[in-house]
Amino acid sequence: MYAVKFTRYGLADVKALPKNVKNGLRKQLAGTLAREPLRCSEELRGPLAGFRSFHWRGYRVVFRVFPALRAVAIAGVGKHSKSAREDIYRRLEALVKTASLADSVLVTLRELRDGL
Repeated sequence: MYAVKFTRYGLADVKALPKNVKNGLRKQLAGTLAREPLRCSEELRGPLAGFRSFHWRGYRVVFRVFPALRAVAIAGVGKHSKSAREDIYRRLEALVKTASLADSVLVTLRELRDGL
């Protein structure tokens, strides 16, 4: 099993979801994603290279896997949208440009490491 940890952006995204979506997503993350994060997701390219995407219903969970720690860092969660401004991938790509996403993942990685 992999530990599942949220970055500050991922946590903010989950808190904004409707309660019924949060509950269903929590079960998927604790089950499917925590068991086999590489098998149940696809690699992302371009600015989000190194991240993966897990699809559940109309939602996308963008995360990074740290095999040595047996951990997954959730970078963001959002509805897949045709509107570029609202799309989770576009939002995270904007964070990549400012290095904010890398910083958030690094903080989460340190928390994971220190918790071991």
